[in-house]
Amino acid sequence: MILDHIILATLWLVYCVLHSVLASPPFKKWIRQKIKDYKWYRLWYTLFAFVFLSALVYYQASMPTVRLLLINDFILIAGFIFSFSGIILMVICIGKYFMSISGLRSLVTENFSNELQITGIHRFVRHPLYLGTFAFIWGLFLLIPNLSLLIADIIITAYTIIGIRLEEAKLIAEFGEDYRQYQKRVPSLIPSLKSKREV
Repeated sequence: MILDHIILATLWLVYCVLHSVLASPPFKKWIRQKIKDYKWYRLWYTLFAFVFLSALVYYQASMPTVRLLLINDFILIAGFIFSFSGIILMVICIGKYFMSISGLRSLVTENFSNELQITGIHRFVRHPLYLGTFAFIWGLFLLIPNLSLLIADIIITAYTIIGIRLEEAKLIAEFGEDYRQYQKRVPSLIPSLKSKREV
């Protein structure tokens, strides 16, 4: 059973590393030089990430593990509220970013410019998709407090926090002072009603 959890942690780490490397500007620049139809790269990357993630989740769900907590009504209600809220927030964000996330936008036009998102849920938090992800995975842990899920949640959380810092640097490089001002008005992950009035 210990070996299964070591394998699980290793697979999650491999997934995170591949996810970052394959999406990094240097690697995409290298790919652009190697293949003719670069516009398909984002779509293939998305499909690869989805298949890898699906296989990883299946392995995690089917492996033997250990229950870490006894669930009472309070934990059950809290877990449901967090996980359901996270799903709703993730669905809203994925719907908003679908063309970019899926890679379909690159098939329509290769030369597109990103826009700084500061409306809708972005008035309250700069990274709503990550907030939704955290709410979902940790709410799910309250509902299913298994060691395997705890391992996955810790790795996903650490990877995402690192990713936020890298993404913030990229957004500053892309949008400059506009993004710096947005950073001052709107919190990164914990929503604030104050930001709604100021944006």
